[in-house]
Amino acid sequence: MLHRLKHLPLAAAIALAAGCAGTGDHAAPGDALAPSYSLTNTYWKLTELDGAKVAMAPGQEREVRITLSDDGKVTGFTGCNRVMGGYTLAGTALRFTQLAGTRMACPPPLMQLESAVLANLSSVTGYRFEGEYLILLKDGAPVARFESVYL
Repeated sequence: MLHRLKHLPLAAAIALAAGCAGTGDHAAPGDALAPSYSLTNTYWKLTELDGAKVAMAPGQEREVRITLSDDGKVTGFTGCNRVMGGYTLAGTALRFTQLAGTRMACPPPLMQLESAVLANLSSVTGYRFEGEYLILLKDGAPVARFESVYL
């Protein structure tokens, strides 16, 4: 019996160390729920525009997307052409500025999508997050919904 008791403290120490090994000093409760995206430097794929679902159209080679950089620039693809410009941010107030794009012609459905995307981006006054979605707002009302995409 003495032989078994002599190893008990060592066994308890090993069990305690094994239980703590996965947490590490940098982990905190709720870390798993923290978003793994941010407004900037995230690839945002358009999923909804003016309340209607957006999917890849026949003949469309790339999805509609935007990426905002830390230096106040926005780049993306609007369904037919690349888009670039700037943005200003103050809290949750967001405005896109000086939007410009390439000028390739595309089939009418893609040109209509592009016109709608550009009009909505130009009208944005704010944003909010819903889970991993970025909701662009015009005077508090949703105009576009983007999903974060991991590369």
